[in-house]
Amino acid sequence: MKIFKILLVFIILLLLPILYIALDSNNHKKVITIGVGSKVEAYSTYAASYAKELKKYGIALKAVKTKGSIDAQNQLLEGKLDFAFVQGGTENSKVLALANIMLEPIWIFYKGDTLNNLKDLKGKRIAICEKGSGILPVTLELLNLVGIHGFNSQFYHLPSQKAYEYIRDNKIDAMFYISSADSPLLSDLIDTKDIKLMNFSDSSAYRQFFIHRDKYFEIVHIYKHAYDIKKQIPQEDYKLLAKNTLLATNNNTSDKMVRLMMKVAYKIHHKAGVFHNENDFPNASMLKIKQHPASKFYFSNPSNNYYEENFNFWIAQSLTKLQNYIYKFIIPFIVLFAFFIEVIIPTFHLYSQRKINRWYKMVNKIDTQIITLDLFEAKQKRETLKKILTEIRATDDIPSAHMADFYSLQNQIVNIINALDKQIKTLHKSHTNF
Repeated sequence: MKIFKILLVFIILLLLPILYIALDSNNHKKVITIGVGSKVEAYSTYAASYAKELKKYGIALKAVKTKGSIDAQNQLLEGKLDFAFVQGGTENSKVLALANIMLEPIWIFYKGDTLNNLKDLKGKRIAICEKGSGILPVTLELLNLVGIHGFNSQFYHLPSQKAYEYIRDNKIDAMFYISSADSPLLSDLIDTKDIKLMNFSDSSAYRQFFIHRDKYFEIVHIYKHAYDIKKQIPQEDYKLLAKNTLLATNNNTSDKMVRLMMKVAYKIHHKAGVFHNENDFPNASMLKIKQHPASKFYFSNPSNNYYEENFNFWIAQSLTKLQNYIYKFIIPFIVLFAFFIEVIIPTFHLYSQRKINRWYKMVNKIDTQIITLDLFEAKQKRETLKKILTEIRATDDIPSAHMADFYSLQNQIVNIINALDKQIKTLHKSHTNF
């Protein structure tokens, strides 16, 4: 029977972690959402790549169209989105960053006479993107910097596709567009006759200006004929300002899901691009908002751990969580328990034994003096023993290991008190006869 009980306990202890792993590894969202902005932007293409990778882990990714980065971040905070692509310079301090994932230049397209700098846009009809778009705050800041505003120029709040149609049909003179080189709309803009790209020749000056204001721009180059050698597009070298684009989430996203998104983001964005080298992205450089803890952990431990190499992703995360739980709570508990057993209890036993030994020493001293005591001393020692006996009987913290000595001491005190009573009686008679 005893062996059966031990075996039963062993089986329970073995099954509990297995049950925990089975339940925890299945405790995650099966469908997640990501804000992609307009369907004509590169974000939709990237979202499709994310969806393909996430499907391997049993996750369905739903791309949700938003008005832009600001709108996407608002939806993140409202819990309508799980993740979103966010353009640098529009970050909301309440959302959490996973990583920078790519560079997006600020493209300024126009029609008419050659434009050499931003000031030349004064008095023009300009599409500055729709409200809620990530480029809108950046656009307004750049235009205001050179004195262009709604009183001396005409601003149009248009989505990117609409702005392209307007400039193509001569309804506007210029448009701002922020996107990576992979955007389908960018190809249409560059290939359309009479639509020109403005060369941001003084981009270095703008970059230095904004750095002093804790705002960061990159400078990217498009070299002559690099976009299409056959068509010789572009026909000259260009310099453009660019912003980092980041992947963001909210406080409700689990560490497991964030780690998975980081793995997917690395697979998609680590390759060399038009404006960056291999392994430049994803990165956590110059983030303006708080980084998700799981993202920080990923950058400190980017490679697969033992569990991820030998189990599927979700079981690996559960095993890692269980391991961390054991390290943080179980092992410290065992150490404290062992310390209690090996140090505290023996110390307490030693303290109790010393207390009993002290009483024994006091009692034995009186016991050896009984026959030499006079009447006054005998009465005094008798009162001392009564006080000791009262103290002993009021003690309730003696461990079971010392109970035999504890009760033996009390019996000894009672016997000595009886002996003292006889001695007092004898001495009292002698004193009376005398």
